[in-house]
This record gives sequence, structure tokens and C-alpha cells, in this order.
Amino acid sequence: MLSSLDSVTEVNTFVAAYPDHVPCGRPYDILVLACEDLAATGPYQVADAAFSQGAKILLLLGRRCESLDAVTRFPSNGFLIQDDVTEDALAQALSRIDSGEIPMPAMLANRLLERARGTTPQVRADCTKLTPRERETLILLAEGLSNKQIARRMLISQHGVKRLVANILAKLNCSNRTLAAAVAIKQGLLEEV
Repeated sequence: MLSSLDSVTEVNTFVAAYPDHVPCGRPYDILVLACEDLAATGPYQVADAAFSQGAKILLLLGRRCESLDAVTRFPSNGFLIQDDVTEDALAQALSRIDSGEIPMPAMLANRLLERARGTTPQVRADCTKLTPRERETLILLAEGLSNKQIARRMLISQHGVKRLVANILAKLNCSNRTLAAAVAIKQGLLEEV
């Protein structure tokens, strides 16, 4: 399927369970990794090595992937359900990863949001003191846009967006963008705009 996509120039196939069969010395732009058992060491080692060399990783999950902890620990830039992969879905996911987005099935996004809502850290009192620019950034962040995409929409530099996102994370007492979006939804900060 990968070979049929116009955006793909070269495809290499290997079985991660056998690390000695993994092509070495060649950097990957994007590694597409199909994995039923996220706890297995072979796929994790391959993904971790590729990720540390700057490759982006699209993880194809089994529909019954039970361990949310394993999914969140696995180095990845995007996710698809293996049974739902079509040529179009694969092309869209690769394009989104290339542009800095994180493709994710709704099922996984909902599970992550449920977890975030249940374990949301206490929001500091100054969380509602977001500036209008920070609120605008938060809305775009919650839509899943990358810093580059937010910068284009707001007509500011990527450095400016990075600063705004850092301010938002600090004010919401969140460690990452996904948690900030979940906190914003839970606190109703997106509805006020």
C-alpha cells in the first residue's frame, strides 16, 4: 500500500521481532510500524532507535489495544487502527505527520481525554487569567494544530507561538499540549471565547 502512494519514494520492509533483520545505517523519514503487542521489546527498540535519529513514527495499533500506558510510552508521532488502514487513510496520516500534526483515531483520543479528565492536576487560580492571545492560541491548540499552523493562522512567528503555548501550559499547570486541551475543555475555558 505504501508503494502506491505518490508521496512515498522508497519502502523498506522488515520484522521488528528480529532486530538482526532491521536495515541499519539508513535514516528513515517516517517509520510505519504495525504492532499488536506494545509490550514486546523488539518493536519498541526499533521505534526508539528510529525516533532518536529524528524519524517520525506512525504506529498501527490493533483494535483491541488495551494498555493505554503502553501506547503513551511508545515513541510515536501518530496512530492508526490497523484494521481501518486504507490507502487514503494512510496517505492522510503520513501527510498530517509530515506537517507536524498527530493523527489519532477517535477511540484513542477519547480514552486519553478520559484519563486526563480523571487525573487532571489542580488548576491554579490564575488559569482564567489567560490573555486574549493566549485564549486564541489555546483554541487552536485544542483543535490539534501544530505551532507552525498556529503561527500561520495568527500571523505571528513560530517563536511567538512557542512562548504563548509555554505560558498556557504554565498557567494551566499542564505538562503537555494534550493535557492543556483536556483541562481547557473540563474548565470550560474554550466555551468562554
